[in-house]
Amino acid sequence: MKTRNLWAMLVVSAGISFFGTSCTSENNVATDASLTTTATDEAQAASLSDAVISEADVAVNTLASNGYNVAMVVKGTSDATGPVITINKPDSVNFPKIITIDYGTTGYVNDRNDTLQGKIIVTISNKLWKSGATKTINLVNFYVNGNNIKGLKTITNNGLNVANNPSMTVVVSDTIIRVDKSTIIRNSTRTRERISDNGTPKIFRDDKFSITGSTSGVNAKGVAYTVEITSPLIEYNNFKFFVQGTVTTTTQTRTAVLDYGDGTLDNKATLTINGVTKNIKLRN
Repeated sequence: MKTRNLWAMLVVSAGISFFGTSCTSENNVATDASLTTTATDEAQAASLSDAVISEADVAVNTLASNGYNVAMVVKGTSDATGPVITINKPDSVNFPKIITIDYGTTGYVNDRNDTLQGKIIVTISNKLWKSGATKTINLVNFYVNGNNIKGLKTITNNGLNVANNPSMTVVVSDTIIRVDKSTIIRNSTRTRERISDNGTPKIFRDDKFSITGSTSGVNAKGVAYTVEITSPLIEYNNFKFFVQGTVTTTTQTRTAVLDYGDGTLDNKATLTINGVTKNIKLRN
């Protein structure tokens, strides 16, 4: 009788142990899936946010290089299908200036192959080359590829860094309402360094940048996260994705490492969680 009871207890104990292990495994899988969602949501949000910064950067720098003469704006923008650009003070002397870039409501496809709608409004405090000069970006009914971008971006000129490259501090407060109506909220402080003008100092579309810094936010599922750029992100004004660099995304105590690759211009990246690496496709 005692032997039978002991055997029964062992069977029950083994069942409880198996059940506990099974539940733990299932929870880990769910957590990995949540972490993957968080990392990919942030990658998309960062790409969309930088689309705005790149557009403003190209338009404003091109205008500045031409004395803020609207008739000499970025190639294509004076076409009937391009954005309409207006400046409240179209000269090289008077500041602050307010520049409005209006892409209309039907959609304008730029050379990054992004479809843009709405308005980017940029307020410039002073001549762009002056250390401390700021560009403040506000958005009005603005969309990138159907994703509604809201919030404020402030870009402060730091002057030339130790590598003799132009450096800017970019402070961003984003609310992104995606095509599926889910929302991503993010706040970031990053340093944006122009590391190459591609030999074309007056053409800003092909400029290359290195980006460092951190982000905190809430993903589309309501999960809070933080992000640290662990290896500088590399991007071009005329390409929609980061092409190199790594970021570490943390939710609670778990981390995911997103690697954008070796500099190849593509939509590919790898995501590593708990030592397991998988290939992903970037989106914006």
